[in-house]
Amino acid sequence: MTLTLPDNRQFSVIFDRSNGAPIEAQQLMPFAYPDDSDHYLLTLRLLTVH
Repeated sequence: MTLTLPDNRQFSVIFDRSNGAPIEAQQLMPFAYPDDSDHYLLTLRLLTVH
């Protein structure tokens, strides 16, 4: 995949599955019934490839 940063630098990346799930999401404000508009803290584990 191509990762493009806000300063327009681009990197070829793949998901890093070596330490568990490559994607994690956690609610910032935990609600019993989350809505689509609620905010989450997102963790992406990526490796650059050449």
